[in-house]
Amino acid sequence: MIVASLPSDTSIAALARVQGLSPGLLSTGIGGGVPAAQTYLDMSQGARVFDYFYDDDLPPVLMTDAGVDPKVWAEVVARADSAPDEIVPGLLAQTLEGAGVPAAAEPLIGHVALLATNESGEVERTKEGGCLRNCPPGLSVVRVEPGELPRMIAALDDGDMLMAIRDAPPDENKQLPIGIAGQGFEGTLTSDSTRTGAFVLSTDVAPTILDRLGIAIPPEMDGEPIRAEGGIDIGAITTLDRRLGERPDRGAVIGIPLLVWLALAGLAAWIGGARWGRRGCAMLALSGAYLPALLLVGAAIKPSQTVESLLVLLGSPALAALTLRLVRGYAALAVACAITVGAHAIDMVFGSPLSSLSVLGPNPAGGVRFYGIGNELEAGIAAMVPIGAGAWLGSRPDRSPRFASAMFFAIALLATLAFAPGRFGADVGAAIVLPVGAVVAAGVVLELRVRTTLIGLVAIAIAGIAALVLADTITGGGSHFARTVLGADSAGELWDVFERRLRLTARSFYDPRYPYLLLITAGLLILGWRKRRRLMGWFGDRVPARAGFLGALAATIVGSLANDSGAILLIVGTIYLAIAAGFFWARSPVSS
Repeated sequence: MIVASLPSDTSIAALARVQGLSPGLLSTGIGGGVPAAQTYLDMSQGARVFDYFYDDDLPPVLMTDAGVDPKVWAEVVARADSAPDEIVPGLLAQTLEGAGVPAAAEPLIGHVALLATNESGEVERTKEGGCLRNCPPGLSVVRVEPGELPRMIAALDDGDMLMAIRDAPPDENKQLPIGIAGQGFEGTLTSDSTRTGAFVLSTDVAPTILDRLGIAIPPEMDGEPIRAEGGIDIGAITTLDRRLGERPDRGAVIGIPLLVWLALAGLAAWIGGARWGRRGCAMLALSGAYLPALLLVGAAIKPSQTVESLLVLLGSPALAALTLRLVRGYAALAVACAITVGAHAIDMVFGSPLSSLSVLGPNPAGGVRFYGIGNELEAGIAAMVPIGAGAWLGSRPDRSPRFASAMFFAIALLATLAFAPGRFGADVGAAIVLPVGAVVAAGVVLELRVRTTLIGLVAIAIAGIAALVLADTITGGGSHFARTVLGADSAGELWDVFERRLRLTARSFYDPRYPYLLLITAGLLILGWRKRRRLMGWFGDRVPARAGFLGALAATIVGSLANDSGAILLIVGTIYLAIAAGFFWARSPVSS
C-alpha cells in the first residue's frame, strides 16, 4: 500500500497519461486556502471542517525524524478537540497499528508524512527511495517523480494499491491531481462523498486505504472509499477543473441583479406611486423565483462571469414579464416557483449534474458540498414549495380546506422524495423542513389548534427521519446522517452528535459568512412581526395563499435551527419571504 507524493508542478493531464493509473481531482479542504499541513491532517483523520470552526489557528507543524514535535502535536490535538465535530488527527495510522498493519514514511518528505503519523504524533521512517524497488508490508508514504510511476505500477501485486497525489497545497481555488493504480481501478476516480465523476475528497484517502486492506472504517471518519468507473476523458477532467476554479462570484451573479431589481422596483414606486410599485414588486418576486433556474442554465452552458450575470439580470425579469402577461393573479407566482423547483428536482433525480456546478449550488471548489442542492438552495426551495403551492391553491375558485391541505401534503411529499434522500444530497434538512411547511400550511387552512399543529410537526418530523433511514438503507447508506446518527453506538455518542450540531448552528450566527445580510434579515423579521396584521390582510379571503406563506415561514425557522449553517438558511428563506410578501401586496384584494 503506497501513497506517492508527486512534485508540485505535476498536472492532471500528466497523471492521466500514465498507463494503469485512474485519474481524478482531489478537493483539499473547506473554504479554500487550506495549508499543506492541514490538508495532510485532514487525510490522516478522514474528516474536516471550516477553519473558523477551530478555536485557534493551526500552529506551524514541525516534523522531525520521530514525527511531530510533541508540544506542537499537543496544540494540534487541542485545536481538533475545539472543533464542533469528531476530529482525530493521526486516526489512519492509529487504526492501521490497531489492526497490526505497519505505517511508515520516508525521511525528509515534509508534511505528507502526517499520513503515517499516529494519534501520538509519532511516525516510523522507511529507507529513502526503498519503495521504488520493493516496499515493505503495510502503508508506505514516499516521494517520487511522475516518470517513476510506470515502474511502480508494474511491480504491484494483487491486492496492492498505489495512490499518487500532487504535493499540497494547490493553487488558489484549484484541486490536486490524484491517480490510483491497482486491481479494480480502471476508469475515472469518484466516491460517494462527491458523487461527481473525476472528483474526490482529501477525507476519502484514509477510508480508501482501510477499505483496501479490509479494515473497518472508524465512525469518526466521514470520507468514503474512492472507486473508479467509466472511461478516462482528459478533456472532461481538465474542463471540470477549470469550471471549479473559475466559479463565478455570487455577489456579481446573484447580489448585483437582486440589488438592481430592488432599486428598479423602488424607483417605479417613487415615480408611479402604488400602481407602478405593485407592478415592480410583482416583477421582483417572480424574477427572484426564476433566478435559481437561470443559474442552472448557466451551469449547463458554463459562460463567463459577465455573461452569466447578464443572463440572470436580464433573463429572470424577461421570464417574469412573460409569466405576468400569460398568467393572471396568484397563479403567476405558482408557475415561477413550480418551474424553478421542478427543474432542480429533475436535476436531483439524475444526480445533480447542473446543481452541483450552479453558482447557488453546493460549491464543490470550496469543499462544502459536492452534489445535491446545498444550504442556500435548500432554503429557497423550502420557501418556494409552500409559497408556490399556496399561490396556486389561492388562485382556484374552489378553496376547499380539505382539498387544500391534501395538496400541501402531496406537493411537499413529491418535493421531499426528490430532495431528501441521501443519495441526492439534501439529507435530513429537506426531510424535515418540507414536511414542516406542509403541516403548518395544512393547520392554517383547516383552522387547527396550535397544540394540534405542534403535535403534527413532531409526528411529521419523526416520519420524515424514518423515511430518510429507509431511503438511506435502500440506496446503500453512506449519508452523513447514517454515519453520525444511525452509526452512534450509545446514547452518549448520539448526544455528542446533537451537541456538535447545536454548536455548529450557533457558530453560524455569531460568526456568519454574511454579517450585514444577517442584520438586514433580523430587521425584516422584526418589521414583519410588528406589521403582521397588515401583512395578513393582504391575502384577504385567499386562505391557502396565507397558509403557504406561513408554512414557508415555519420551514425557514425550523431549518435555521436544525441546520449547521442556520444563519444562511434564515437569510435566504427570509429574502424569499420578503419578495413573496411584496407579490401578495401587489395582488392584494384590499388596499393598504
